[in-house]
Amino acid sequence: MPTKMAPVALALSLALCFPGVADSQAQTAGAPKQATPSVTQLPANYRQLIAAYISARDNHVVRDAKITKPYERWGGLLRGGTFTAVCVAVFRDNPFGIVVRDNWVVSYEGGEIKPIAMGMESCADLSPFPELMKAISARRPGGATR
Repeated sequence: MPTKMAPVALALSLALCFPGVADSQAQTAGAPKQATPSVTQLPANYRQLIAAYISARDNHVVRDAKITKPYERWGGLLRGGTFTAVCVAVFRDNPFGIVVRDNWVVSYEGGEIKPIAMGMESCADLSPFPELMKAISARRPGGATR
């Protein structure tokens, strides 16, 4: 009896570990593929929303900030697969005056910005993020980011 269940258990564990394989097999069997979230789910002003979110929560001396384009990120089985995320690299002073980098990964869910991870991913393909620098200077007395 245990040898008859082994192939089923193996197939189930492979389907859980490699969901893309199950999707491609379902397509070839003629089943419609489920729609996955796309980067178009972000509002047009997502950069300003992210800037406001981070500036309200980061009280460090910020030297520079950079942002990625929206990308699809695997969220695990509990999050329901993939979702759209944006990574922001914040270059700030630490208590010793050394510039360090914090990576903020955020998504847009339920009409608001939600943090995914801080410092757990390496942000790549970065571009300037002047919206965050403006939000920080507007929040601080005298308009300074430093």
